[in-house]
Amino acid sequence: MKFDSFTSLKKESRATLKIKRSIFIASASFVKNESEAKAFISRISSEFKDATHNCWAYKIGELEHSSDVGEPSGTAGRPILSSIKSLGLDRVAVVVTRYFGGVKLGIRGLIEAYSAAARQVLNGEHERFLIGKKVKVEVDYQNFDKMVYKFRKAGYFYFSPPQFMEKVTLELFVPLKEEVDFSKDVTDAEIAEGNLLKI
Repeated sequence: MKFDSFTSLKKESRATLKIKRSIFIASASFVKNESEAKAFISRISSEFKDATHNCWAYKIGELEHSSDVGEPSGTAGRPILSSIKSLGLDRVAVVVTRYFGGVKLGIRGLIEAYSAAARQVLNGEHERFLIGKKVKVEVDYQNFDKMVYKFRKAGYFYFSPPQFMEKVTLELFVPLKEEVDFSKDVTDAEIAEGNLLKI
């Protein structure tokens, strides 16, 4: 049994660089899905709507997108995405805002500036996440000890302490691709896909 995992940002971060009179403001955030990434990009772009450019990139598993938003092709979005990937991060969205200072940086200079801004904002605190599914099960009291032993041996995590009512309710976190053998001792089971657990 093995959990898939990834590393992401612990909290939303911001960093500012000044390069040849241009101001680069990099904003980054952990995002669970594409809709959260798009919402973050939209929020930061609105916050800095008077900027010359708001270039961005995000990576969510194998889903990757980036945009130069008016900068020369390949000079902004792609370097931001490369910075995310080179640091081994996932579930991350980054917006680098530029206020043009009157001095042109050239193609090489733009690539280096956007890369540097992205790396700086991404070098904050990181967290590790496990990818799995939440499984809620009910067991009779006479089978409780047996099931706890079975789940512990399998390496499952508990979302919360067992609830002792008419039956015992357990909320487990198990690997996403694992087929869980509940056996006849489990009277009811409910599975919620696509959860994340911080470790």
